[in-house]
Amino acid sequence: MKRLLLAALLFIHTEISFAKEELNYTVTSDSQIQNVNGSFEAIGNVVIKSSKNNFEASSNKLTYDKDARTLKLVGNVFVKNLQSDEGLSIQESYGDELTIFTDSGLLKFNSENKNRVKTKLKF
Repeated sequence: MKRLLLAALLFIHTEISFAKEELNYTVTSDSQIQNVNGSFEAIGNVVIKSSKNNFEASSNKLTYDKDARTLKLVGNVFVKNLQSDEGLSIQESYGDELTIFTDSGLLKFNSENKNRVKTKLKF
């Protein structure tokens, strides 16, 4: 019982790879779940980093939907050093929900409760 409780308290560390460009992300969180369909969820103190560049993000929750090819960060989302293939660079961004479409690299940032999305861009 003590081992189970200790394991639940430890942060979990995993690496996710999205096929097309072989982007690797390291996800650290309080808990993580992967189902047989290939979807993935991380909950609590989520931090995601890329091995390719200095990309880093944090949120309350992360979900990866394999079928929809989306990586979604929800709750207190902070992102830095996110770069697109088109040359757009997001130095920092804050909001409530970020969706990254992993097949196209497009992203959608939303905010709720009259909060606003704030982004520092570099062209």
